[in-house]
Amino acid sequence: MNVLTALVAFVFAALGASLSTEGIFRPAELLPGALLSLVASGALFASARFPRVATVVAICCAAAACAAGYLPTPLLLAPLIGCLYRLTVAGSLRAAAWWTGIAVGAVIAGGAVGDATPTGGSLLLRTVGVALWLLPAVFAGRMTHAQRAYLRMVEARAADAERNRDDDVRRRLSEERLRIARDLHDVVAHHLAVANAQAGTAAHLLGKRPEQVPQLLAGLSGSTSAALRELKATVGLLRNPGDDSSPGTTPAPGLDQLSEVIEACRAAGIDVSVTSDGTPRRLPSLVELTAFRIVQEALTNVTRHAVRPIVTICLTYEEDTFAVHVVNTSAHSAPAGTGGYGLIGMRERANAVGGSVRAGPAGPDRYAVSLTIPLAPWQEAQVLR
Repeated sequence: MNVLTALVAFVFAALGASLSTEGIFRPAELLPGALLSLVASGALFASARFPRVATVVAICCAAAACAAGYLPTPLLLAPLIGCLYRLTVAGSLRAAAWWTGIAVGAVIAGGAVGDATPTGGSLLLRTVGVALWLLPAVFAGRMTHAQRAYLRMVEARAADAERNRDDDVRRRLSEERLRIARDLHDVVAHHLAVANAQAGTAAHLLGKRPEQVPQLLAGLSGSTSAALRELKATVGLLRNPGDDSSPGTTPAPGLDQLSEVIEACRAAGIDVSVTSDGTPRRLPSLVELTAFRIVQEALTNVTRHAVRPIVTICLTYEEDTFAVHVVNTSAHSAPAGTGGYGLIGMRERANAVGGSVRAGPAGPDRYAVSLTIPLAPWQEAQVLR
């Protein structure tokens, strides 16, 4: 491409060296003009790598040609125009202005030497005409420079958007892994803990009060069936993300299903009671799901770690806040019961809905888990809809 450009510029410059007009004559010899055109075209060929050096050579050739008496036509100045264009594309506007001024001054000075007594037409060609031929190269170079800068900016933004998209995908995958881990932990840990307690109680009563064993075994069967149902629903959601109506999925549990969890715990020998403070009402499904899972996890920990537990669950409904307090009173309440992934999952679920969870000792042989969820953001979202 550079060779073709330089060749075309040489042809134009050589043709320009051969032009003359009425009352303004070129030198009789064409060879000096052709040689100067060849050197200037060679400078244009090298201008892609050395724009300043090439521009200096092209200016010197153009000035020498004008000093020899050749007319400074756009054809003769074609190599210089190309060098100024490339210099403007590669450099700043201030540098391009300086180099253009130097080029115009040098060519005009060369023309003044070559035509000591210029006529009116010759004077215009060697002064105003020079500026008119060279300035468009600067304007075109600035336009190309701006276009390339815009393209670089667009490419940088596209690359940045691609990186952000990859980061967002990784973040979403991480959040999805955490959600799946929480759901599986809640389903498996709770039902297996309750089933284990029911089986242990049945084994304990088998020799002392065998008449109660069938009831415990029925509860054990119910616990395992519930675990299988929830596992099936969880796997169904994973296979059909975003489609809650597909076969094999069930609606997300809410506070109205707490009674099933409580009955299973009672069948395992845990004394559980539920109280309400305020007027019970339907809450946003995500809030109810969060409260249900946290109460379920708290009862799971009681089943695992407490000895002869007595559990009180208090649901507090206020105008702009919903709170759940699960208090375990037993002969032995191990704080470690809420360690591991259980407490982490509680906090993650609460944070996801803008709430908070506190878990810790609440007195002698008492352990409490408290969930607080502000309802104002959910009410505002409902109004916006």
